[in-house]
Amino acid sequence: MHKKVIVFDFDGTLIDSNQLKHDAYFKLFPLDGFHKKIVTEVLNEYFEESRYVILSEIIKRLNSETINKDELSNSVQVLATKYNDVVVDGAKHCKEKPGAKEVLESLNKRYNLYLNSTTPEVFLKDIVKHRKWEDYFCDIFGYPNDKASVLFGIIERESISPDELLVVGDGKSDKDSANSVKCEFFQINKDSTLMALLD
Repeated sequence: MHKKVIVFDFDGTLIDSNQLKHDAYFKLFPLDGFHKKIVTEVLNEYFEESRYVILSEIIKRLNSETINKDELSNSVQVLATKYNDVVVDGAKHCKEKPGAKEVLESLNKRYNLYLNSTTPEVFLKDIVKHRKWEDYFCDIFGYPNDKASVLFGIIERESISPDELLVVGDGKSDKDSANSVKCEFFQINKDSTLMALLD
């Protein structure tokens, strides 16, 4: 069936920021072996989760049972602010994925486009605006929205069937959200680039 709506992930899909986001976590903690080990373990398990989930898990593992809920929440907020400062600036200026702007310009004329990311929504919109991409999208969704819930909402809003929706992303969370609503998924990786969407 002919597609009517395309939903894009952001980091690693439209901009080349996954390494930037990964490395930023290590800048928040001491560089000794213990801290590096914990941060690495958490990122291996949770990298596609929001920064709040990741930071919470890192802090809990670093402090074992010695941190209470309020202390944990406060620590997460402080570190998330520092993380956001590093990542948002980096995401504004890092390279776009090959062909990103060209693909958005072209597809925007034929489909309704949306953005669906785990980046906090307020920062996501700021980054997109800085790149002058905001006019390509009907709407932009970030954390704390759940990716699958966003897709269900778009299907309802656009009055389309899942067959008329395409999700474009580079991660497991993108594929899982597409599977949840039973729509097609286009995987971005080194063998399958955005430019293939124009074929």
